[in-house]
Amino acid sequence: MKFILLPLRYYIFLFIVVFLAVFSLPCQAKVYIDINAPAGKRLPIAIPDIKNLGGLNIQSEIGSNLRDIIVHDLEFTGLFNIIDKKAYLEDQNKQEFNIDFKDWQVIGADALIKGVLIAEEEGLTVELKLFDTFQVKMLVGRRYMGEKTDIRKIAHRFANEAIEALTGEKGIFDTKLLFVSNISGNKEICITDYDGYNVKQITKNGSINLSPQWSPEGKRILYTSYKEGQPYLYMLDLTTGRETRISNQPGLNIGARWSPSGKEIALTLSKDGNPELYIVELEGMRLKRLTNNWAIDVSPSWSPDGKRLVFVSDIGGNPHIYMINSDGTGNVRLTYEGKYNAAPAWSPKGDKIAFSRLDGGKFNILVMNSDGTGETRLTSNSGDNENPTWSPDGRYIAFTSTMDGAAGIYVIRNNGENQKRITIDNMDKGDKTFPAWSPYVK
Repeated sequence: MKFILLPLRYYIFLFIVVFLAVFSLPCQAKVYIDINAPAGKRLPIAIPDIKNLGGLNIQSEIGSNLRDIIVHDLEFTGLFNIIDKKAYLEDQNKQEFNIDFKDWQVIGADALIKGVLIAEEEGLTVELKLFDTFQVKMLVGRRYMGEKTDIRKIAHRFANEAIEALTGEKGIFDTKLLFVSNISGNKEICITDYDGYNVKQITKNGSINLSPQWSPEGKRILYTSYKEGQPYLYMLDLTTGRETRISNQPGLNIGARWSPSGKEIALTLSKDGNPELYIVELEGMRLKRLTNNWAIDVSPSWSPDGKRLVFVSDIGGNPHIYMINSDGTGNVRLTYEGKYNAAPAWSPKGDKIAFSRLDGGKFNILVMNSDGTGETRLTSNSGDNENPTWSPDGRYIAFTSTMDGAAGIYVIRNNGENQKRITIDNMDKGDKTFPAWSPYVK
């Protein structure tokens, strides 16, 4: 083999090209928690009290409230083991961010959250930091300024930052839930933070309002209301309060769902005598029919890419879940078990579909792959469990259940773990139904 010697400048150029190719590659952050691992080990984390460095003494409880909210957010995920404060060794009189990491390593804390605040008449300043105790480095550091009433927002925002630093995925702690409440004697639509706080009634028409759904950007909602005597479809702008009637076709106008682009709405209309699926193009309000048969076709849900929808039809005899392309072609049956399948909801990542099924005399929540394989039941035959809705990260499913008597909102992980009830603030009585989880706040 013959070798050719090149001038030195060519070797220098080649070295620079290789150096830039290697060292300009994006640096992937360490993932501390694999959120997809089944029943994985929980990350031990220490969260000492958040110190008040001055200001109003009467606001001393703000620090404990702030810590409690962060703890609740992290516990909600099922990914953390919050180490008991009784085990902490650090001198509480030490300057807050002058940290001896050995004090935390010896008690087994892999991560540490520390913070300080100053509460004054004109507002609140909070500084929070997340540390890797064994690598002895800060992962996240943030300073927030706001009103004293912003405690929950600040805590949720930092918990989101912590989750993203430790898992590589966004947190869901500033998301919201829509639901229907009958506490007033009518069925009105309400909105609440994901954890049940800051509840607000957003319809007050004294009628029956059903099936609220979020727009992709989270600023508008769809719902069906009987306030004009018939089940018409309405859109409400949450920012301006402006309400628009979208569909008032004769008969049913129900089960509306926004497309991922926000330009179309799928719903069921019975204007021609039979409940069929239609798509409304919002620009020009053009109507496109998807199904055309003798069966009842309801409850559409879009795939994240907007190319397909799943829905419920009894064309096979009993209500089952089908999939159809958004142009009306390629109708495929997905479920074959059970006598009554209902309320399919496509996951944000597109790989799973949640739905409810009448099983042993009770409805339960199930999840299957988007091609209909791999069915897994998430809930037991305790009460009726219906109307699943996905969190925007695809890790949790909220649903309605009567397992404790009156209908309430529950949350469960997509693998069936960590089921818990969402306690709605100042709303102990009445039923809460039709939950809809918001997209990420923009």
